[in-house]
Amino acid sequence: MNQQEPETAGKLATTAVPKTTSESSVADTLTQLQSFSDTYDTIDYIYIVDSTHLVGVVSLHELLIAKPKTLIANIMIRNVAYVHQNTDQENVAQLALAQNIKAVPVLSMNEEFIGVVTSDVILRTLRDEHNEDILKYAGINVSANERLSQFTMWQHLTSRMPWLVIGLGGGILAAWVVEKYSYAMESELVLAAFIPAIVYIADSVGSQTQMVFVRSLATQQRTSILKRLGKELVIATFVGAILSGLIGIISWLWLGKLAITLILAISVLLTVYFSVIVALILPWVFDKAGKDPALASGPLATVIRDVSSLAIYFFVALQIL
Repeated sequence: MNQQEPETAGKLATTAVPKTTSESSVADTLTQLQSFSDTYDTIDYIYIVDSTHLVGVVSLHELLIAKPKTLIANIMIRNVAYVHQNTDQENVAQLALAQNIKAVPVLSMNEEFIGVVTSDVILRTLRDEHNEDILKYAGINVSANERLSQFTMWQHLTSRMPWLVIGLGGGILAAWVVEKYSYAMESELVLAAFIPAIVYIADSVGSQTQMVFVRSLATQQRTSILKRLGKELVIATFVGAILSGLIGIISWLWLGKLAITLILAISVLLTVYFSVIVALILPWVFDKAGKDPALASGPLATVIRDVSSLAIYFFVALQIL
């Protein structure tokens, strides 16, 4: 057997599971279960193995309600959902959810039966992967099998600093954009008061879109990126129109200046569009490169959204003023 990575099905699988052959009877299989029940890690399913290959599976429930002389071949399920030994643990858990099964069989790269990933391991994997994604959204580099509570001070520092440095660089870049185009606000200083609102809208819209898209990638609910982009841009049109209308009405009632109203309304609409595009393209690129798309949802995405929203805001202001 090839050596597996620590977060793969091969590492999670247990070999202590009930196995039988297709020619065995229900009575013989039940006798075997009773004789060796204390050696099994799970008895939710009995796996039918001919030679070294998995040919079917039968649940304990089906076994108990079948007639004693019935052959296993007559009651087993032949189309078995399985994973290979190098399958990532998150995909194992997602398969269990999609197929509504309590344990997932694991095969070698030669299609030989290795064992199964049990329900308790699947639940633990889902919890660990969920925690990992949350930490990555916060810019903390921790794998699903690592525990922050066990980290040394140096590990805490190295797991947090890389994205924080990137975030600092993004903040400096955003400050440069504001300083470079500050003359756009000389005639209308009130524009500066709306900078937090523009940046907030970019982050909120981008985060919502990106969170949904990253989870769809993780659960393998995949569609064409162009089809997904088209759908999200249609949604962005309605979202952008509503937000643009609201901020336009508020600024007009508050300030009574047509130029400011147009700048804010157009900037919000363009910012929503750009944030949606970044929210889809960035995780998609990470996924295609073999990287965890959740990495694209943290500080890197925030930096891109913040800087781009400011650039859009000042560009629109310069064209109108």
